[in-house]
Amino acid sequence: MPNNNSIATPASLQEFLAHSDSMYRASLDTIPLFDSNQTQHWNTQQKQHFAAIFYHLRGHFINFMWYLANFSSNEQMKQVVLNNIHEEIGIGTRFSHELLYERFATECQVNIHEEMLSEAFYLPFAREFNKKHLQWLTCHSEEERIAAFAAYERLDNLDYPLLVNLAKSLHISQQGMAFFNVHVHVTHFDSVLDLLFPIWETDQSKVKNAFEFIYTHQRQMWSNLSDAIFSVARSEAVVA
Repeated sequence: MPNNNSIATPASLQEFLAHSDSMYRASLDTIPLFDSNQTQHWNTQQKQHFAAIFYHLRGHFINFMWYLANFSSNEQMKQVVLNNIHEEIGIGTRFSHELLYERFATECQVNIHEEMLSEAFYLPFAREFNKKHLQWLTCHSEEERIAAFAAYERLDNLDYPLLVNLAKSLHISQQGMAFFNVHVHVTHFDSVLDLLFPIWETDQSKVKNAFEFIYTHQRQMWSNLSDAIFSVARSEAVVA
């Protein structure tokens, strides 16, 4: 992960991040969602379920950022969120991430405009996933919230290489793959490193606890999503 920050990352923080990343990656190895030998056999209904459910799992992060920025006294943190939103809505690039996701969803026969209104695939586990993010933010200090944001941004570089392989296994076109490919190369985590350093130097437990929550919560979400998609095939088999 590139780091162009003027301040060198403390060795102890580097070690913590490397260990956290390694443990997180290993925890995903047993989730069928990230096994292309299994996902390549998904039927149309499973692809639809994935595109529609994942739309809600990624799309509601705006609420996380909205809370973080509005209840922050740190101007740099506010600017980081604004820069993130600028990128999300496509300023300077023409294509917002939402438009890129629409390409993918359309190939999976999902209309995200309809899903945005109906929330037909906003399953209970997905609602709980998003709700618990906000609950955690409301119960912790601003420094802990910044650390949680940093952890969530770091996950892009860990999750999206796996999601690229997943999308490839579904035989998605290059145009439809753009959403996933873009996220492999994002450097959002780097933009918040300067804010993370003083927190780490003052109280490492705040960073460690925030990362533990975000990484564990994310891992559970992937497991739940995997179960939801593969249960579609099992239910079809029972009906047949």
